[in-house]
Amino acid sequence: MGTTELIVEPGRQDVVVVHDFEVPPEVAFRAYTDPELMPRWKGSERFAVVVEEYDLRVGGRWRLLMTRGDGVEYPMRGVFHEVSPPHRLVSTFEFEPGGPGALQLLVETFEPAPTGCRLTSVSLFASVEDRDRWVPSGGLESGTRASMEALDRAVAS
Repeated sequence: MGTTELIVEPGRQDVVVVHDFEVPPEVAFRAYTDPELMPRWKGSERFAVVVEEYDLRVGGRWRLLMTRGDGVEYPMRGVFHEVSPPHRLVSTFEFEPGGPGALQLLVETFEPAPTGCRLTSVSLFASVEDRDRWVPSGGLESGTRASMEALDRAVAS
C-alpha cells in the first residue's frame, strides 16, 4: 500500500494531497481516470458513486453522483482543461448548486518515484476563505486517506 500525505497550510488557498503508488505512472494514471474503477475508490466506503458522465479530453465534462449511506446525494461536476497521460491532468471541480463547496481548480501530476509513482494533487480555491470553509467539512483527511487506500487496492487488482 502507498503512503498519503495531506498538506493544509494556514493562510494558503490550496489543499495538497501526495500519494505514492507502487506502480508506474502509466498504471496509476489509467486507474485514476478509468470511470469503470471510480466507483471502487472515489468516496471510499462512505459513499456509493455513480459516474454519470466522463469525457476525458480537453473541454470534456465529467459528472459524478455520490450518495451517503443515509441517502443524501452530492452531485459534482467539472471540465477537463488539460489531459496529458500519463503525467498530468487539470480540471475543475464543483458541487452542483446547493452542495457544500466552492469552485476548485485541480492540478494532478503523476511522476516516477523510487517505489513506482507519486501523485501530487493540488486543489486550488478562489480564496483562503473558500478553502477554509471546505477543510472542516465532512472528514477531508480521513476520507482522502480512505479513498487513496481504496485506489491502491483497485490499482493492484
